[in-house]
Amino acid sequence: MAHIENNTDLLNRAIETFNSASATLTQYYSALEDKVKLLTEEVDHKKQLLDSILDSIDVGVVFFDRGGVVRIVNSAAGNMLNIDAGGVIGGTSIHASIKGEVIVPENGRPFYALASRSGVKGRDGDIIGHVLIFKDITRLKQLESESERNRRLTAMGELVMKIAHEIRNPLGSIELFAGLLSSDLKGTDHGDYANRISGSVRSLVNTLDNMLRFTKEIKPRLEYHCLNDVIRETCDDFKELFASSKIQIFFPENGAYWLPLDRGLIRQALINILLNSVHAMPDGGTVNIRVKDAFENVEIAIKDNGVGMDEEIRSRMFEPFFSTKDRGTGLGMSITASIIRAHKGHIDVISEAGKGTEFIITLPITEFKGEGMKELL
Repeated sequence: MAHIENNTDLLNRAIETFNSASATLTQYYSALEDKVKLLTEEVDHKKQLLDSILDSIDVGVVFFDRGGVVRIVNSAAGNMLNIDAGGVIGGTSIHASIKGEVIVPENGRPFYALASRSGVKGRDGDIIGHVLIFKDITRLKQLESESERNRRLTAMGELVMKIAHEIRNPLGSIELFAGLLSSDLKGTDHGDYANRISGSVRSLVNTLDNMLRFTKEIKPRLEYHCLNDVIRETCDDFKELFASSKIQIFFPENGAYWLPLDRGLIRQALINILLNSVHAMPDGGTVNIRVKDAFENVEIAIKDNGVGMDEEIRSRMFEPFFSTKDRGTGLGMSITASIIRAHKGHIDVISEAGKGTEFIITLPITEFKGEGMKELL
């Protein structure tokens, strides 16, 4: 009997020991589960962070494992290669080829790229795959090309300016002698020929002046002048050209307007506008000029009855290098606008196809302050 009781005690202690060990194992297992859960969450978080980083950069990243199978394709790579990352991962091709500095997708546009391929090592130092990194530099290549083009244009412009300076001097002599011949031969056919020479030379000089002014900042040397005199003198310069082109010019002088201006620059602006009117009236016509007060400003209106222009041309009228003439430089009206702005004024144009064009220049009467203003004697 005693023997049975001893066995029972041993069995009970064994059961208690087992239950205790089982409880301990359960606790360890639960703690292990929590640890695995935390590690899993940490791994998922790091994976999401890595994915977010890869998808937020504008550099294409493609990872191949040791067997050449695609494992990672970020958003930038998918967009540049025009591929679906899900359809490429697990395969061995990214459906694009690299030719020198250009990546050529099978289903997209080729683009210039900086690309590099390097091995990826594991913790033990063994190669576990390769990563391809590339960046679209098409815009950079375009800027480099534009920069080179601008450099060449600048060099060409400097050369043209030197030539323009060299040409302008003998043209002045030609214009002077043509004017003298015109006076001596007035009333003869040869006098008309001399007038045409003088008009053509004046037009060429005006073109050269526009080119020279375009290359540097316009700084008017302001003095008080009678605006009416400046307009009348400019119109007198066009008498022969207007007569040969069957154009009449009307400038009723009502009052005298004195204001600070650069006489040479304002003449240049008026010449450009009058030449524009001449070109707009190939069969002849009329030009009307009026000057009037406009509060603290003076308004000059120059109106012709030429061919006019549509809204598209009118809106681009003062853009550099924009011209509707086959051999025009596109600088005249741009220079005119710059001259008026340099005088703290503004210029508007009103026009309609088939109904002529009117230029309205507004110049301030108020005295200027600054370096450009000379003392009135």
